[in-house]
Parts: sequence; structure tokens; C-alpha cells
Amino acid sequence: MKFALILVGALCSSVALADSMQVIGGNSYATECFASSNAASLTGSASARDIQSCDRAISHGGLRKRDLMATYVNRGIIFAALNNYDKAQADYERAMKMSRNVAEAYINRGNLWFMRKDFKQAIKDYDKSLKLKVKKPYVALLNKGMANETLGNLHAARRNYKEAMKYVKEWPLAQAKLDRVNRKIKYRKSRNENKGDS
Repeated sequence: MKFALILVGALCSSVALADSMQVIGGNSYATECFASSNAASLTGSASARDIQSCDRAISHGGLRKRDLMATYVNRGIIFAALNNYDKAQADYERAMKMSRNVAEAYINRGNLWFMRKDFKQAIKDYDKSLKLKVKKPYVALLNKGMANETLGNLHAARRNYKEAMKYVKEWPLAQAKLDRVNRKIKYRKSRNENKGDS
């Protein structure tokens, strides 16, 4: 099973990263669903037509379990791009019911929690994807760092960003977030020192 790094949605000038699941066998509708999920995530927009290929792949039948799980995850990504978080979550959880080891469903559901501003729940799902040995752990680590940073857990966020960069050495997005959190930590430290002097 191959995975593609894609972008989905934005919140507080942060970008949540998701893992799309590529179909290995299956039918042409499932492959089209995968392509639509990538396009929807990259552009941040989608249409009802994009959902149709996924619906056909699921209803057409004949998909192996792994490809059916992938199609649910991919359709969920499209629903998320359409801001239909309830349907996206339902699809991720369908994939989870088929196998508790589908790490990409946890990253993507974590992104939904992130978009809904439930950062603690997002962190739990990112941690679960890491525990399941997600193929691209740096995606979960960066997202976890953004959630921790938003919660004010700056040292945890710094650890997350640094760990993500162990996997991707030259990553301007992660470096920018690390630089920003370092500035916040420095500012917080100087402010606390100034309070102690007064």
C-alpha cells in the first residue's frame, strides 16, 4: 500500500497534513477516488462529482478489504475538503472498524479534531497513528506539534517539530514552525524573568 503526502485545510495559518491511501488493486473508480482525494487535498476544494467516483468504487463491489479501507479514507479526505466533517469522520471510522491498524485513518481523523479546535483529541489520534507505525511518521509529528503549540505546550511542540525533521532534513514548513516556537519559548522565558525582577 502506497501513501501520498497531501495538504488538507487550514486553521490559524497552520496547515494540517494528511495521508491518502493508494489503491493497489481494485477498480478504476477506486483509483479515480484516490486521485480525487489528492487533488481535493492539494487545492483545499472538491465537488460532489469527486465523491461520486468513491461512491461507485464502494458500491461496485469487488474491492479487497485493504482497497475498501483506502477508499473510505480517501472519500473522507474529500468530504473534509468539502467541510463536511461529520461524513469525513464517519468514513475514517468505517475504515477503523475494518481494521484498527489503519494508521492513516487516525491521522485524518486527528485533522478533523484539529479543524474543530479539539486539539487534545487530535493529539490522541496522532499518537495512535504513530503507535501503529504510520508510513510517514513526520506527518503525524508535525500535526501533533501544531496542536501542542496551539495549546501552549511549547516545549512539547518543539520536540515534535525536531523529531519530524529527523525524517525530512530539508523541510521549510517544519523549520519555520520550529523557529516560531523557539521565538515563543524565548519570549515566554524573558517575560517570566522580567516578572521575577519586579
